[in-house]
Amino acid sequence: MNVDRYILVIADNSEEMSIALEYACARSKKTGRKIIIVIFIDPLDDLTTQEVTEIMKNEAREEAEKLLQIAATIVSDSTGSMPILHVREGEAISELKKLIEEEKNINVLVLAANSNENEKNPGPIINALVTKEISSLRIPVMIVPGSFSKEYISQIT
Repeated sequence: MNVDRYILVIADNSEEMSIALEYACARSKKTGRKIIIVIFIDPLDDLTTQEVTEIMKNEAREEAEKLLQIAATIVSDSTGSMPILHVREGEAISELKKLIEEEKNINVLVLAANSNENEKNPGPIINALVTKEISSLRIPVMIVPGSFSKEYISQIT
């Protein structure tokens, strides 16, 4: 029985997103793993009317889907296959953990750290995972330095 194994990447419109995607694509080509891309939509405050909230949710979803399509194109162009796409609404870490538990064939999460040398925080998701959540995950987390070039990634993978 041939079971597909997946690499999970988060689409978040950061500068580092493309580095994480490049690394995931390189690993996918070497290992035959497929790629899942997820984007998280933050919950909205209940400070507005239901109509305004619905409009804001729809706009956030449209933006998320546009970003997913950009990420999917990068993966498709690099690997020749379309990734699986997920849009999750809710707090990112909570939804990430739920997705990993739901999709049993995900076996690695690839993240890229903040490439800004003046910034000490590697990024909110990495920070949350390594300080509070890492022991509760069932998969390894691969953190790629955000300063890696496409050429360097192809050399090391």
